Amino acid sequence: MEGSLLIEKMTGSWPVYPGHPLVLATAIMKIFPTFTDANATTEHGWSAALSDQRIPGAGDHVGAAMRVLEIGAKGGAVDEMVQYATRYWTDGRAGGHERNVASGIEQAAAIEPHFRAAAASWFTAPALAETSAG
Repeated sequence: MEGSLLIEKMTGSWPVYPGHPLVLATAIMKIFPTFTDANATTEHGWSAALSDQRIPGAGDHVGAAMRVLEIGAKGGAVDEMVQYATRYWTDGRAGGHERNVASGIEQAAAIEPHFRAAAASWFTAPALAETSAG
């Protein structure tokens, strides 16, 4: 399923541009089976998630979502991932899209329970072992 539809189904609204990292990270976890799959390098040198048209959002925000997920892949706590995503969105003022800051915060709050539930099972031992080896 396309990421925008997943986000709309989970939050009741379409993705807020340029994409809150927590929202995009949730879509990535729903579309890719593991962090290793999402982070696989494409022929252009980008991560698979960044290259995948099913993941909505601006490239820098998809990259931030991958950094959120990398925290979890390296054994970081879910709270740490949420804090990173929140800080990126608020400190960066939604990538300069000032009018979208508040609605992005609201959307992230709506999706956070889904993010936490997905993160609880997405970071599997095999995926962590592959990430550590790479």
